[in-house]
Amino acid sequence: MCFIQVHMEKVALVQTLLKQFPWGRIETDGTFAEPLVRAYYKVLGARGFGFWSTPGGNNPHLQHPSQTSSYSSRALLVDNEKEYEHGYMLLSDGLLTDETGWKLEKRFIPRLAFEPGTEPEIASKADIMDWDSWYNWRNLPKESPAALLMHYPLSVYQLLVHVLHITGPNRSSPKSRQALNVHYLGAEVELNMLPLFSELALLLPYTDIKLTFFGVAVHAIVNKAKKNSIAMKAKQDDPIYMYTSPTSCGASTLSIFLHGQHENWDPRLPFLWNNSPDAIVAPNAGLNSYPAWQMVILHCLADNIPFAVTEYAEQSAEVQRDTFPQLAARVLPQLQSARVNSPQLDNLTRHREYPIAFNPFQRPGQRNLGSTRLPNVPNGFTLRVVGDEHQETEQSIAAGVPMPSPDMSELLHKSEKLSLNSLD
Repeated sequence: MCFIQVHMEKVALVQTLLKQFPWGRIETDGTFAEPLVRAYYKVLGARGFGFWSTPGGNNPHLQHPSQTSSYSSRALLVDNEKEYEHGYMLLSDGLLTDETGWKLEKRFIPRLAFEPGTEPEIASKADIMDWDSWYNWRNLPKESPAALLMHYPLSVYQLLVHVLHITGPNRSSPKSRQALNVHYLGAEVELNMLPLFSELALLLPYTDIKLTFFGVAVHAIVNKAKKNSIAMKAKQDDPIYMYTSPTSCGASTLSIFLHGQHENWDPRLPFLWNNSPDAIVAPNAGLNSYPAWQMVILHCLADNIPFAVTEYAEQSAEVQRDTFPQLAARVLPQLQSARVNSPQLDNLTRHREYPIAFNPFQRPGQRNLGSTRLPNVPNGFTLRVVGDEHQETEQSIAAGVPMPSPDMSELLHKSEKLSLNSLD
């Protein structure tokens, strides 16, 4: 009961975050009817709604055969449109602009193309910690519903800066730029709003960001690419989107790539042999829900690759955190029998902390889940799987493991019950 009380204490935080917006109405059951807000601003629909395009039906993710929907049918929903596909606009030859993507009044748009003198101040001089500070920095009124989409790029910012601590607005300078290689796993609806991730270039001055998206939806849309389409660039290993922030903001660059050759991120892919990322992030990951995550978790632990995710619910993140040591322990017998003794094994068996935190850049408002009253919010809570070594204690749970031998990735793959069939 005490654990439930701890989680219920977050209800007030979720509601306070929502109520700062004029459109942030809390329903009698404690939920937030986001589709009503979208409908009010005339951006509720599947195809033809720019960055707001969303799939129909009750399930927020691609449906897998093993899943059953548990979402309430009472909410206003988009009709399930057979022609809709995540990233469908990438099959055309043109990118969306601020106006054609947002489809809002000009004063409500967090613009990426600036008229002279309208740029935000350089982020190193701002203190961007939550929605209130971000809206002020971007000179947006709270009437703007931008947070209903911007929680995706800003949650990545939160993970990179405040969870993994691998970058920050004050980290780089004109004479010392940072190159940042980030892998984004499980992208789905985000494929409709890729230009919004340019916000990272505004938030991180003097930084050159390479952002590569992986996932079932990425694989599907790239494999449908036709000549001269945006998605065809991915088949040619070219960036499908590039952005440079204004000089006054640090002239940071963002290059977005789509990895379409495979459905899942897998360390055995030749693409990854000489392309180890500086960080891996995943929104609303559901680490216990899909077997493919096991390989990602184990490899990041073994190679000490910074890895952080967001989850809908704090209690889900806690359950996932408790399984990480069990997952590592399960593969130890095979690694030991293979006479592995390497820094990878030390990393895999080290005692670690897996901190969970309330995400100040979560999408405002409780999801409509029927009887669920515990906080459950898109990008609601952050979970660090592998991160800052200074915050972790080097304490091995295995001892006396002899000589190195086979490749760690192959051994992990051969471990019992590991599957790479699906990725959230």
